[in-house]
Amino acid sequence: MQELISLLNEQTLYSFLLLLARILAFVVFLPIFNHTSISSSIRVAFAFFITIFLYPIVELKGDFTQEGFLLSLISEITLGFIAAMFLNVVFSAVRIIGDFVGYATALSMASMFDPSTGSNEGLVSRLLYWIALMIFFETGMYEMTIVILSKSFSIIHLGTFDIFSYDGIQIAIDEINRMFAFAFAFALPLFFIGFIMDLYYGYGTKSMPAFSPFVITFQLKFALIFIFLILGMDIFVDSFTNYLITKFQ
Repeated sequence: MQELISLLNEQTLYSFLLLLARILAFVVFLPIFNHTSISSSIRVAFAFFITIFLYPIVELKGDFTQEGFLLSLISEITLGFIAAMFLNVVFSAVRIIGDFVGYATALSMASMFDPSTGSNEGLVSRLLYWIALMIFFETGMYEMTIVILSKSFSIIHLGTFDIFSYDGIQIAIDEINRMFAFAFAFALPLFFIGFIMDLYYGYGTKSMPAFSPFVITFQLKFALIFIFLILGMDIFVDSFTNYLITKFQ
């Protein structure tokens, strides 16, 4: 017991709190834990458990003082928030795919209020979002997330992160470009199918005025797009997994 108490010196306390700050900021803003149905106590408890698990494993360097502790704490919170934001970009791309499919199938009218974001969310977007979460756990990406989080302490030591030393605007532009490139690459074929169907129905209405295509327009377009969506689910899983892997590199 006395040996355990002897470890609780000032440097140990500062390093543990900084480690907890980075992990807590990362966990709070993760797509898995940022839902309002998950209480704050669960998030803090999970971050505290990960901190205790990683503290004897990771390489912690730094000479922390009482005067510079506040600045180090702010830098660690900022770094955890930015890392979680990069992971949120991936799931935002999935929501964009769902929005495009919803517009192509006219399901964008059937939206539901999402209390976690305070906005209306389409049914297809919510479906693909939950599929992406299942892929995240099924492919073991959560394990890779914890490994990359532990390696980040040897890459960027505690209290040394300086946001002004990076070109934040260019990094944000690159991430947005990658997000829309991933979303368009998967959603454009599905959106194109709906566009071709609209052209066909428009041509049929002009050539045969007695023909009323609107009786089967919604049903046939919905069926075709979702058949192609089901057939392309393997491609979606591979693309989503590769997108996450390149995000961690």
